[in-house]
Amino acid sequence: MILFKLISWLPFWLLYLISDMMAFFAENVFRYRRAVILKNLRNSFPDKSEDELKKIKSIYYRNLTDVALETFKLLSISKEEFTNRIKILNVEKVNNLYEKNISVIATTSHLCNWEWMLAICAVHFKPSIDAVYQKIKNRFFEKLMLGIRSRFGSIPVEKNLVFRESLKKRNTPHVIALVADQSPPRSDEQVIWTPFLNQDTAFYAGMARLAKSFKWPIIFGEMRRLDRGYYEMEFKDICDAPEDYTDEQIINKYAEMVEQSIRKNPESWLWSHNRWKRTR
Repeated sequence: MILFKLISWLPFWLLYLISDMMAFFAENVFRYRRAVILKNLRNSFPDKSEDELKKIKSIYYRNLTDVALETFKLLSISKEEFTNRIKILNVEKVNNLYEKNISVIATTSHLCNWEWMLAICAVHFKPSIDAVYQKIKNRFFEKLMLGIRSRFGSIPVEKNLVFRESLKKRNTPHVIALVADQSPPRSDEQVIWTPFLNQDTAFYAGMARLAKSFKWPIIFGEMRRLDRGYYEMEFKDICDAPEDYTDEQIINKYAEMVEQSIRKNPESWLWSHNRWKRTR
């Protein structure tokens, strides 16, 4: 823990110098998940040349190490400095719902820095945030990430407990924050298949079913990297009345919005994740 604390105290210029070195070794020496990254890029963008894909790959490695080190920075960064580095363009979309006593499901993707997104929402949202997460087997990293994710007041909730916690808070306006673009395990039978980045893709169905159970609106948080260490985000509606839509319609809309975001900034998505390991 002390090591990560020390990393968090480094000035950003030094942090990014270290990130550059980490990215170089990850790409050229250790070749970290190189085959997975290139396979995902080739299948997702068949219209792009090999040179274009390799350029995206190289930028991706740097962005990946940036995100890792920026995440540790959350252990010590001041609220003032943090809010100067990331802006929410329309935070009132959530706060207005809170004033109307309405809870909301806020979903996003593994684009740019999703950990910073959670933290900045905790700073600016009036309602409390239940941050859905997948438990980490390693106890040390589980404790580390729980500390990072709760830094500015978010409440980490293990994904298997989300429905139970939602029942407890159904009469109290709050936000359920989740990242829903990862690959569901084969043991999970509640999935929805939809075209995504030129491929038949499985998505978790839980987001749609949770929203329909409580009749909570769903919004999508889109994040953009303005410069190194600087971001902005904007919320967009997926559906106001989920009970009026099928699970498939909700997940399809989410997948479309994620894909649109990725196509705008392909180097910022999590290409090293084996997203299409599960086939129909």
